[in-house]
Amino acid sequence: MLSSLLPFTLLAEREYQYVAMDLLEKRKKQLTPEHLPWIVHWITTKSWWDTVDYLAAHTTGKLFSLYPELIRPNVTAWVQGDDIWLARTAILFQLSYKAKTDQELLFSLIESCAASNQFFIQKAIGWSLREYAKTEPEAVRGFAERTVLSNLSKREALKHLG
Repeated sequence: MLSSLLPFTLLAEREYQYVAMDLLEKRKKQLTPEHLPWIVHWITTKSWWDTVDYLAAHTTGKLFSLYPELIRPNVTAWVQGDDIWLARTAILFQLSYKAKTDQELLFSLIESCAASNQFFIQKAIGWSLREYAKTEPEAVRGFAERTVLSNLSKREALKHLG
């Protein structure tokens, strides 16, 4: 099962990460809570934006949709921790949830990270809000107006709202 992917994730060359992600895409319905430590390890040891974004939106997002009881304890710890890639994952995991997005959680996570000066956090905030704006434009507009966000986050969030 997923254990066959582990050797690819341990190799230094980035191309092996892509192979592992392609194989994981075909097996993501097999994810269980026992895979979360492995995913976290991958995020924190192979911290490239493209790998992290895939693992956030596709892998972690899928795992959390299957096991919602995993969400709050993990994402809360991730945004309170020191690893920007786990914080980015917490912000992005609902990227494809659309109407199933937990708006309260999304906004709370963003508020927890809004003061960060990390580019990858600010970009994730804007991206997650821009995607959610396709489903709930007025909620995003209102949140962006009443919340102190970086110029980058706000610009990205409101990009398609006019």
